[in-house]
Amino acid sequence: MLTNRQMNIINILSDSNNWMTGKEIAKIMNVTDRTIRSDIEAINKYYECQLIESNRRLGYHIDEVLLIKKDIELKEIIPQTSHERCIWIIQELLFRNKEINLIQLQERVFVSGYSIDNDIKKIRKMIEIYPTLKLIRSKNHIRLEGEEIEKRKLYKYLLTEETQGNFMNLNSIADFWSDFDLLEVKDIFENICEKYEYKIRETTFPMIMMHAGVAIERIINHNYLTSDISEKVNESLEYKVSYDFFKSVSKLLNIEIVNDEVKLFALLLLGKSAGDYRKIANEKEEIKELINKLIEKIKDYFGIDFSKDWDLKVGLETHIQSLIERQRNKVGVTNLYLKEIKRKYPLVFEMAIHSAKVIEEFTGYIIDESEIEFLALHLGAAYERTNSVQMYRAVVIIPHNQTLSKPCVDKLNSRFGDRMEVVKMFSFFEESQVIEYEPDLIITTVQVKHNLEIPTIQISLFLNYEDESRVFQLLNNLDKRRSKDDFKALIKKLIRKDLFHIHKTYDTTSKIINKLCDDLVEKNLADSSYKEDVFKRESMSATSFSYGFAVPHSVEVSTNESCISIMILDKPVRWGDFDVRLIILLSIRETDNYLLRTFFDWLSNIVTDSKKLAKLLDVDSYEEFMIQVVE
Repeated sequence: MLTNRQMNIINILSDSNNWMTGKEIAKIMNVTDRTIRSDIEAINKYYECQLIESNRRLGYHIDEVLLIKKDIELKEIIPQTSHERCIWIIQELLFRNKEINLIQLQERVFVSGYSIDNDIKKIRKMIEIYPTLKLIRSKNHIRLEGEEIEKRKLYKYLLTEETQGNFMNLNSIADFWSDFDLLEVKDIFENICEKYEYKIRETTFPMIMMHAGVAIERIINHNYLTSDISEKVNESLEYKVSYDFFKSVSKLLNIEIVNDEVKLFALLLLGKSAGDYRKIANEKEEIKELINKLIEKIKDYFGIDFSKDWDLKVGLETHIQSLIERQRNKVGVTNLYLKEIKRKYPLVFEMAIHSAKVIEEFTGYIIDESEIEFLALHLGAAYERTNSVQMYRAVVIIPHNQTLSKPCVDKLNSRFGDRMEVVKMFSFFEESQVIEYEPDLIITTVQVKHNLEIPTIQISLFLNYEDESRVFQLLNNLDKRRSKDDFKALIKKLIRKDLFHIHKTYDTTSKIINKLCDDLVEKNLADSSYKEDVFKRESMSATSFSYGFAVPHSVEVSTNESCISIMILDKPVRWGDFDVRLIILLSIRETDNYLLRTFFDWLSNIVTDSKKLAKLLDVDSYEEFMIQVVE
């Protein structure tokens, strides 16, 4: 029987997935190099194999294949750096435990009390920008207290840091596979696409290659499955692309061509139209319902809305169909890089765990960690897309054959590819199939009348300069609409309910400024120097306007967080040369100076509309005020 220390050595080497010297392991375990050597000899003797390899120069390395063959049950992933521990502790406090025992924590992550104290200091520094969040230490326990909305903000901030440039970066994705080079596979796929003149949207390319990696990994490990996909899919261009791709990969890696994997990959390329090739229509609708429940769960629990991410829905539809097939046929997935996802992207993995629970409740199947890891890849890419600029989605209607229609679409892509993507081309208009692709605009070469609230323009088949001008103008109008939506969201974020004051009475401006600034100081949004600077600015020239409002603000000192405080008086107060009822304290931190333009755009709209201003002064609640602001 192995000791706890020996099992911990197996866990550490497994988590590392790399060579580690005896000194490195000894330092973590707080023992000598000699003890580590003796423990590793005991481990290999116990399992009757060379589970842990040794090298005089490199140190020790665990054989992952033997680890699986011996069915060794590992403990949780062990964070190995201070930053990893901080994220791990925050995640535990957010989702697992109301409090953490610090003595037990030292034993779980193999570090000293001194290291834990340093981690706690770093966490407190990380949450400083969230006024209500506090890391409370009581004897040998810590807990995270604060408002739920700010806990979600903290999670999303850490999640953004975690995903940035990783799930849309093919080099990062390629690192998950060690049995083959995914970048070589990518080159093969690009050559096949070029051969068939088959276009892939840039935003979906990493996801497609991820699916290719999963399929190849399954074939290498002989994890085959059968599916109910109709042979009709074989008639599609996507099937030809998929078959040639797997044929080339089989030559490179000396693996079989598995027809079901070829068809599944073809369905992924087909996207939403893949449903036309499925035998079981009801099951397809059930999977869509499942995906909607999954997305709703993530929104409710994490405050992240993926409901408009079409690429995520397409990827999950194909993936979950494959997952169900594996469960039906009792085909397991060997995933040697699972721990990489768990350790490197624990917050993404957390979303995947909750998604797996939804799938379990819906299907009755138990989802193991290997499957959860694949879900994490989808969700990581989706979250990364939410933080990038999204292009407009266009559906094109051209009732001509491919020889005539392709030059038109190519010209659209060439001219407007940086602002929109053609997600589908149809030879005729049919409302339901257009809605399925959720386009922002419809471009057609024939006159089309419909009842959809989607901007539509007609162009000529050869796309002349006049046509280009019309498309350009439509995209500009969409930009204005999007800017308006972004503006509304930003203003809602800046004008906080806890900084909104109504039906107040003050007889001096200084009392008003003191009240509004003290609120910010109490909530840790600003310090006393900020208030001093606001008074300094006011002494230079009153910030009131003839329209009956004032906008006090600082000149040099910024706040800890950008926000807008609102006060509406029942009776006006003399502010400089004007009587004022509406006071707007503008608090913008230095790094958010770009928000000033948004604020003054909003302000200019108010001062030029006396009716709008009157409605703002007449509200009875924060909710009524916000309705008037975003109208």
